[in-house]
Amino acid sequence: MELGKIQKLKIKKITGNGCYLLDNENNEIFIKKEEVKNPKVGEFIEVFIYNGHNKDICATTKKPLAQVGDLKKLKIVEKSKYGYFVDIGIDKDILLPFGETQGRLQVGEKYLLYLFHDRSQRLALTMNIKDKLRLNENFQTNDMVTGTIYAIGKVGYFVAVEDKYDGMIPKEEVKGLLVIGDEVQARVARVLTNGFITLTLREKAYKQMNVDAEQILKMLKDNGGTLYLGDKSTPEEVKEITGLSKSAFKRAQGALYKRRLIDLYDRKIVLKNEK
Repeated sequence: MELGKIQKLKIKKITGNGCYLLDNENNEIFIKKEEVKNPKVGEFIEVFIYNGHNKDICATTKKPLAQVGDLKKLKIVEKSKYGYFVDIGIDKDILLPFGETQGRLQVGEKYLLYLFHDRSQRLALTMNIKDKLRLNENFQTNDMVTGTIYAIGKVGYFVAVEDKYDGMIPKEEVKGLLVIGDEVQARVARVLTNGFITLTLREKAYKQMNVDAEQILKMLKDNGGTLYLGDKSTPEEVKEITGLSKSAFKRAQGALYKRRLIDLYDRKIVLKNEK
């Protein structure tokens, strides 16, 4: 039998409480009668094999949300002194040990988890999935993709692109607004020679310019019509106040100037009729 996998096992005998199934090594596994409709000795049924509460081996005809080797978004349903219990669609919840977690987790939220056998050959889950992700096979620069934040490091937020491929959003783009488990839509900024994907939350320059311009316009309106940034402001000043790079800021202010919405000065921009 394969623990944590769906497989077909033969019904060996039927009792008042259920059935005994037989695997290819002649091991018997009990399944409750409510799990099997109209059982017949000798027929094969499809079951999922898992560890019971008393370390016994159990079978269920319920279809699990994940099998061993699967990477799936699953919901945390309870916190315990050992870790978090996760619903995988069967009668028993599976443990996500504290040592296999990333960041702060919330009961009721879904996270990208990998189902595996632990050292004692029990089913367990992990959030340490980097080595379970593939390198890019299909994506090209500027493709729009979706993904799930699975870890946060010093250089950026690591993303499971389409929940299969490894990628990262540089930390300076995120501004602390995302947490592990969040789904994001991003653009492929670069594909490295080893297949690793660098992502950006920003659109192409000509599209992003309109977004940034509207952001600057809103900031002007919220600040009495004046924003104390201009051509002579440092990149650090621009970044601190707007969250934009200086080049993005200059494109945005240029777009507003062409629309005759602002006047430009060395160290400030002013809404028209707001001098």
